[in-house]
Amino acid sequence: MKKQKHETMVSKYINRKKIRRILVSKSFLGSIFFAIAMWIYTSLNADYKTFVDVPLKIKLPKNIAIETPLPSKISIKVQGSGWAIFYLDFFSTSADCMINLSDKPITEGSIQITRSDIIKGAENFLNVEPIDVLPEVLEITTGLITHNSVPVKPNIRLNLKDGFSEVGNIDLSPDSVIISGNKKVIENIKYWETVPATINKVYVPGTINVPLKDTLNTIVILSQNNIKVRYNVEQTADLVIYDLPIKIKGGSNLPRDNKIEPDKISIIISGGVEQLAEFNPEQIDTYIELKDIQLDSTGILIPKVKLNNKNIKLLSIDPPYILSGVKRSNQIRVDFDLHWKN
Repeated sequence: MKKQKHETMVSKYINRKKIRRILVSKSFLGSIFFAIAMWIYTSLNADYKTFVDVPLKIKLPKNIAIETPLPSKISIKVQGSGWAIFYLDFFSTSADCMINLSDKPITEGSIQITRSDIIKGAENFLNVEPIDVLPEVLEITTGLITHNSVPVKPNIRLNLKDGFSEVGNIDLSPDSVIISGNKKVIENIKYWETVPATINKVYVPGTINVPLKDTLNTIVILSQNNIKVRYNVEQTADLVIYDLPIKIKGGSNLPRDNKIEPDKISIIISGGVEQLAEFNPEQIDTYIELKDIQLDSTGILIPKVKLNNKNIKLLSIDPPYILSGVKRSNQIRVDFDLHWKN
């Protein structure tokens, strides 16, 4: 009994081994590949009807432009062999739908483009026949074309290396672009942005080409698609400026018998080495608003500092507070002192 059972197990093992050998044999794999190839060949020789997406283009008279964005592609139903449809869908780069309205008497208003116009505009559909479209009707709004020059707004971010500062403004070349399109659209565009761009580990000046946004490319034409962006960076340094007089803004004089102590402050600023070397302390505005003095009830005021240079940063003010008080009978209303650590 045991012997019979052992022989059965050996027989099953040998059969499995034979089957595995057959499955991995070149002749078997070749047969499978040939069968699949024949099935694909036979299938692709048959006729089919299917939708394919192709770029949509509309040609208008020279003085007319579209007001609302168009879909970038349109679905066209085609009929043809599987081979032709496969080539059209995956390899053809020239197939599109060009609707030519340039010789039509078009003015401002709405226009309907019909199914027959779209099918007629199907171009370079080799060995397939366009038979239907989706959607069947396109409605566009047109108006007179106009041109305008608008400033370019950079959308550039500089990630500087530690110890370096951005100097001056980002320089654009050109700093404006001419836009062309429907008058109603162009009148509402005040500037044109670049695509977002981030430059990492910046420590030396540089120049890069940055594309302009193409979000309205179906209704607005740009005079150019790229601009040059120049930026300047320098090693960072700190500078101490002493004894800046505090001005009173909002009035020529302090209220009667009122005074501030101290009437001068020192500041520490940070920026590029060369930028700080050329920086004029007269550009700094240190002041207190007269209304703040009049409304103050604590006797403590915070001086305001305006550097008039966005690339130079204010690090600290010394002292950070000043005292304000009113003399009466040689007595100062504020009867305490503040001490600051140097």
